[in-house]
Amino acid sequence: MEASVRKSTIIQSIKAGLLSLVFSCIGILLLALIAKLCNIGDKALPIINQVLKVVAVVVGTLISVKDEKFLLKAAIGAVIFWLLSFALFAIMGGQIHFGQIALDLGVSLAAAVTVALIKSRRAA
Repeated sequence: MEASVRKSTIIQSIKAGLLSLVFSCIGILLLALIAKLCNIGDKALPIINQVLKVVAVVVGTLISVKDEKFLLKAAIGAVIFWLLSFALFAIMGGQIHFGQIALDLGVSLAAAVTVALIKSRRAA
């Protein structure tokens, strides 16, 4: 029984992280298209980017995290998303700032934990 719970936790956490990454990439591509067509200012783009990341983590957590251990699965999924998105944008040649890295982790964890708390209250 313990092995199946552990396997479920790992699978759901990885799913949450990967789905969040997919939704984040789709959102960023749409943002790039909208920014090009509508001339969105450079100061607004980082804020919209953070909002897109929050929405991506919320959607990934809502879809993937089920059953029990909501907080653990959501937190691991948020960290997986954070690591994958950091790696992806580092590969793409983005500038790396420690403050931005910490902000991304904090925002991802906060969004995932909030969704997990809401889901755990509804399941009880």
